[in-house]
Amino acid sequence: MVISNNAVCRGDDLEVFQVERVSYTYRDGKKALDNVSLSVSEGEGVTVIGANGCGKSTLLYILNGLIRPDSGDVKAFGHFLKQGVDGFRQRMSLFFQDPHVQLFSLTVWDELCFGPLQIGLSRTETDARASDMLRLMGIEHLRDRGPWNLSGGEMKKVAFGTCLSINPDVILLDEPTTGLDPRSQVELIDLIIELKKAGKTIITATHDLGIIEDISDRTIVIGEDHRVMLEGRPHEVLKNTEALLRANLIHKHTHRHSWYAHEHSHSCIHEHEHIPELADDWEEAQERPAKATDDMAKLNILLDHWMEHNLEHAETYLQWAEKMKNTGEPDIAETLGKIASETDKIGRLFERAKKNIRS
Repeated sequence: MVISNNAVCRGDDLEVFQVERVSYTYRDGKKALDNVSLSVSEGEGVTVIGANGCGKSTLLYILNGLIRPDSGDVKAFGHFLKQGVDGFRQRMSLFFQDPHVQLFSLTVWDELCFGPLQIGLSRTETDARASDMLRLMGIEHLRDRGPWNLSGGEMKKVAFGTCLSINPDVILLDEPTTGLDPRSQVELIDLIIELKKAGKTIITATHDLGIIEDISDRTIVIGEDHRVMLEGRPHEVLKNTEALLRANLIHKHTHRHSWYAHEHSHSCIHEHEHIPELADDWEEAQERPAKATDDMAKLNILLDHWMEHNLEHAETYLQWAEKMKNTGEPDIAETLGKIASETDKIGRLFERAKKNIRS
């Protein structure tokens, strides 16, 4: 399998990247990065999150050597990138957000063979690598298809396969889950986790907050001012709702139900996945007895959040039931009353779950 670790030098202190005060502005005058400094250690999973246009992709392009910063320095594997790094292209792969810019050969098979041939592998080994990628990505049926004749999700799978075909030490991922159906997203996340377990260094640029805890050890937030705003462990970053709001990664909006409204934060992927105010509750959860797992602590916080919104929704249903009754729609009013009653039962189930956690 080609996801084994190749690193020649290993060590706890080895930094794959050192970025010092890097800035970059495009020719049209658009600022992309402003005085950005960060480091990435070997074998580390790092997510770089931020709103569209904050500079995430540009940072990956700089790390991959595709563009040079206007100012500042970048070291890769201990050497200044601008001076050249031996074997750099063999050790590094970039997965573009748009697979159209990454695929250019006549068939999927040719795409998967291109990288291994460019780094000097034999035809026999190249064929073995390409076959591995077909199986790994679940795209055997696409072997002889033209890349331009695939769906967006299929193209992304092929493009990711081309990245892995050279068995790089470092993988740079630009919005890897965009355009994938739910099953393909899960499969890709599972693969990223396996790659990390194999010792790969993986840097992922994304605004999909739902994946960062699964794939990274550390999260870096880039603000809309193109500077590093915050970094820390993924769960620590996710609980900092104030910073996420300032970075335009979550937003507050109002759900209006007739004359009643409640305001809360949603992740920008907008799957109605609530991000509760975690700061105080999380610290309290962390102080619980050692037998309480992280998952149980998180569930306790989420139950509080769900209970709060369940109560708000029940009140809304009752208000609408009364409104329908007053406007001469007794059947609708009765149905909404039943919904409110069932919602109240759900609230009691939440309370029971909370009691079970405490016991």
